[in-house]
Amino acid sequence: MSRLFLATEASLHRQVVIKLLPPEFASEVSATRFRQEIEVAAHLQHTNILPVLTAGAKDDLLFYVMPFVPGESLRHRLTREGKLPVTDAVRILHEIADALAHAHAEGVIHRDIKPENILLLGSHAVLTDFGVARALAESRSGGRLTDTGLALGTPGYMSPEQAAGERNVDARADVYALAVVGYEMLAGFPPFAGPTAQAVIAAHLTATPKPLTDVRPEAPPEVASAIARALAKDPNARLRTAAEFRDTCGAAHRRASPRRPSRRVGIAAAITVVAVAVAAVAILLRSKAPSGLDPDLVAIAPFDVLAPTLELWHEGLVDVLSRNLDGAGPLRTVSPTVVVRRWSGRADPTSAKELGRKTGAQVVVFGGIVAAGPDSVRLTATVFDVGSGTALAELELHGTAARMDRLSDSLTVGVLRELGRTRPIGAVRLASLGSTSLPAIKAFLRGEQFYRRAVWDSALVYARRAVAIDSNFTLALRRIPLVLWWSISDTSWTTYELRAGALNHGLAPRESLLVAADSLWGALDQGEASEWPLMRHLVRTLEEALRRYPDDPEVWYLWAEMAYQHYSPLQIPVQKNLEAYQRAIELDSAFGPAYEHAVDLAIRMDRLDWARRYAGAERALAPAPYVATSLSLIDKLLSPRGAQSPEVARMLDTLSGDALWETAVTIRRWPDSAETVLRLVRLLAVPRHGYQMTDSSTVGWALPVVLMARGHLSEAYRSLWGTRWASENPALLPELALVGATPADSVAIVFGRWRRANDPGVGAALGWWAARGDTASIRDVARRADSLGRVARKVRDRDFWRYVAAASRVYVAVARQDTSAALEGFATLPDSLCPDCVLDQLRKAQLLARRGRNREAAELLDREPHNPNPVPLTTVFWWLERGRVKERLGKNEEAIPAYRLVADWWRNADPELQPNVAEARAGLKRLGSKPQ
Repeated sequence: MSRLFLATEASLHRQVVIKLLPPEFASEVSATRFRQEIEVAAHLQHTNILPVLTAGAKDDLLFYVMPFVPGESLRHRLTREGKLPVTDAVRILHEIADALAHAHAEGVIHRDIKPENILLLGSHAVLTDFGVARALAESRSGGRLTDTGLALGTPGYMSPEQAAGERNVDARADVYALAVVGYEMLAGFPPFAGPTAQAVIAAHLTATPKPLTDVRPEAPPEVASAIARALAKDPNARLRTAAEFRDTCGAAHRRASPRRPSRRVGIAAAITVVAVAVAAVAILLRSKAPSGLDPDLVAIAPFDVLAPTLELWHEGLVDVLSRNLDGAGPLRTVSPTVVVRRWSGRADPTSAKELGRKTGAQVVVFGGIVAAGPDSVRLTATVFDVGSGTALAELELHGTAARMDRLSDSLTVGVLRELGRTRPIGAVRLASLGSTSLPAIKAFLRGEQFYRRAVWDSALVYARRAVAIDSNFTLALRRIPLVLWWSISDTSWTTYELRAGALNHGLAPRESLLVAADSLWGALDQGEASEWPLMRHLVRTLEEALRRYPDDPEVWYLWAEMAYQHYSPLQIPVQKNLEAYQRAIELDSAFGPAYEHAVDLAIRMDRLDWARRYAGAERALAPAPYVATSLSLIDKLLSPRGAQSPEVARMLDTLSGDALWETAVTIRRWPDSAETVLRLVRLLAVPRHGYQMTDSSTVGWALPVVLMARGHLSEAYRSLWGTRWASENPALLPELALVGATPADSVAIVFGRWRRANDPGVGAALGWWAARGDTASIRDVARRADSLGRVARKVRDRDFWRYVAAASRVYVAVARQDTSAALEGFATLPDSLCPDCVLDQLRKAQLLARRGRNREAAELLDREPHNPNPVPLTTVFWWLERGRVKERLGKNEEAIPAYRLVADWWRNADPELQPNVAEARAGLKRLGSKPQ
């Protein structure tokens, strides 16, 4: 943000530093306001604050002048030494915290604490650039600096509130940044990292760093505790002031202050050193690897590359070698994405040790590539044992730049030869990327580098280029649907998933498992095969991938998606689902798709602070414009009093259709009293500009679904009747009919038409006919379904009609009020043929409860409806029945949230549903709780 000049002040013959704002900044900054803000900082007088000598403007350029400090910055020292001695780190923390405490008492916030702004002069630390960030923010004309949603500051040290673009940050932001600096001084690496500024910001908003006591056990406990508290995402949970931070570190600082040791202390220290050395030898004799290192886990570090023409292979060898080595005997490799995120420094033993510590890999391979001639390269590699701190092998290979694939294969063989001396490696598998075409491999590797940085368009271009060169390139085929997922306008991902699945051979174990999972997903989306067996296979595949690769972000993300999309035969709790997304985010904070559903799940758990944090992190990754706008709106809607603010009203007036749709879908399960999602879907029903990712004609079902979910039955019926949504979402009309919200004669006509046309909606209408005792219609449906179950073209359709035929016979018993026969029928009903038939599952639970079989009913109701969107009324009735059953079983802690959901969702419902609301509220009162 500035240009620095070393100058001599003529009047006093002393050296000073002139910091000059570049013209592109100065043109948008008020000179008067800038000088006023700098003057505030200039009044700070403290031994650990570098003063501002003067500030002004010259030829429309803004500048300020500070004394020259002949030492070095903390950044220089960290770069040179890595982690600092505990004594030095605690002293610097204490001095800078004291400086901040003084400044905060004067009402001045720094806003840009980082190692570059901490200067070291001997044993003295000085904080510089005080007030500059505020001066720039406050004097920027038009306020454009923060309108982008990102505040001034340095991404690695920004507090979450700064990263989210909040304007009114206070002293707690400085405390947070100082804690980041303290963590880095003691650990040797920052608590939050990533390949791009956006990824780092996302990590600040979502990730949880490893406890400092784990990475630097000798760190004073009170200092580690103070840093952990100061790193809290919520400002209210942090240490309140820099003075509190200083005082917490004070005892450790005093203990660490140098004293002249007595002879007795010196002898005792010597004895201690000997004892520690003996203990260390004993530990090494017992185990070759320290705790936490996996002897069969290998991390391939990015190679040092000195020739620009070979830059592709800096990360490219990580991809190639990781896949070649994975699954060779007992070996597993760390995901290339994780390695790139965790790696820092150069290819040397120090960085290798740090990478092994961060990933748990006992073996790290690092090296370099240099040009040895016009077309020749020399590749060197070290196979390094992190546990013993020694090199197992030093390898050197020569070849041509045009055949780096051959060099990588030769390197693979060399590494396996060395590791095979102590491990049963067996046969060597090469070319495990799935292609032998070097141009295709190079395009794929380039695409992988863009993919890791969330540059979706470029990732897609290179993946398609690789497939164009080699149409059987399995991994490139697999990457395309994962990128297309982020581009809703192209829904061809199923084709690529199935093509990759058909070519799933000769791959590394991790890649083979993920390709298998993708192809199962494609088969589920295509609907050509029975759903239940595919689901079981998908779950088993992803569980095995998690077992083998527990620190792989992509595996966690796919497992979380499987749970979120209800592609599991067993219901996975919302908490566990969100934890899976959070684990993926912690491992790779730059992977944007993981955030979207995390926002929704956090809202469902009523953790609006989490939801806002996830939204801010996703926004920081620069997603598509309509997504970014939606995330900004979500943040405002979830903030206190934000939903009714004039700013939100303006946004809703000008919002594109895609952004509005994205917002409504994300917050659709937020049971707020203002019914915000209903406000949004009503706007969707009005013609609006900007439907590019979503056709406006496809959002018509949203209004009746949301109206029904919130209990507005009459309006839902009016929005549904006579539209194509009544048949395309066949459960909606039967749900309304079952609660008496529709004219019986009109509904009878529609259901009769469905029956004669063999419309799938008849499956949902069975309960309505049963309630009217109309066994003739039910038997006619059974006859038709028997026939369709034999002749339907798709397997999925045959399964559905076979299910309807079986269900029809059960509903004949229900129509006759023969509960025993109905329960016997439900017990044999092949519900695996129709996972979405939620109405029947609820009816079964109700009958079980009516017969006093509450434990069986509870077991069924513990599974959330498999696909809740098409059955909004049944979903809420499901929770009401769960509350009843859990209360009878004495499981009040499970009954309370069930009753509360009903009371919250239907608090403004139509009269037909108010008795259910009254029942839920009475249940909460009995159990000592109340609606929120």
